[in-house]
Amino acid sequence: MRSNYVSPAEKLKVVLVGAGRWGSNIARVLKELESEGLVELYAVVDLDLSKAVELSRAYGFKIAEKDPAAVDGDAYLVAVPIDSLFGTVLKVVDRARCIFIEKPAATSVKEVMLLLDELRSRGVVDQVGYLVRFDPLSVELAKLVNQLNPYALRFRRLSRRPQHMRKYPVTLDLMSHDVDLAFHLLRTESFKVLSSRLSPEGGPPQRALGVVKYGDIEVLLEADGILPVKVREVDLLSERALVRADFVSRKVLVLSESGITELRIDGAEPLKVELKVFIERCHGADLEAPTLEDALKVLRVLEELHRLAGRREA
Repeated sequence: MRSNYVSPAEKLKVVLVGAGRWGSNIARVLKELESEGLVELYAVVDLDLSKAVELSRAYGFKIAEKDPAAVDGDAYLVAVPIDSLFGTVLKVVDRARCIFIEKPAATSVKEVMLLLDELRSRGVVDQVGYLVRFDPLSVELAKLVNQLNPYALRFRRLSRRPQHMRKYPVTLDLMSHDVDLAFHLLRTESFKVLSSRLSPEGGPPQRALGVVKYGDIEVLLEADGILPVKVREVDLLSERALVRADFVSRKVLVLSESGITELRIDGAEPLKVELKVFIERCHGADLEAPTLEDALKVLRVLEELHRLAGRREA
């Protein structure tokens, strides 16, 4: 059995699976990382071979393929549609030393548990694409959580989804980011879903509202895939202050009895930070990152939200 890790002296041979909109974004950042000597752009894979060829030519990957099982690489980055993530990872698990899986990694708790068994039994390094954790604004929020000891958090993730994404529940698509971010910020393993509302009642939910208790802290989660305005906000409520973080304007407002403080939060592109962490973990670095264990926690929350709302599947 070959080593789980790639030697730090070697460039990571990367295979990008998925040449759609988000796959193209990943390819752009991988090209930047190649210029820094961190990776070798080896292959792009997509069921639509013409898309794979186009993306491979645009960014200088060596080959384009239709089947991920036909390509040998070190690191596989899987950025396919939500309902194809599980099956695609199973196709490459015997070839990969490390696998990056876009969120939510799978569509059910059962699927994630199967992936955990497959990857752990082979010693494959995994990372799940909960990108918001790597946003500099989330880093600032984590500091404020530690300083202010909040009693509640409020998440709002609202924006019109393209038509092809509406076949997926808004919980799996938009809300999953905030479910993970709440676990990350509050540093707890325990949760209890207190209430859930999904609409419309027929078909995949396009709007979702839930209240989840993370440890002792109440968290309100709102996701809306219909609203024509993009909203990405987190409120932190404590006895000392109200913090309002706006990921669109890149501002954090801290409102207290002594007045209002406004912080402007900029920094490195979250996707680049995320992929650098993945690369370092492929080389054996012990860095914190969302993994399949985190994806499992998220899907457990989402499935409970669906159960309470009278839906059978997340």
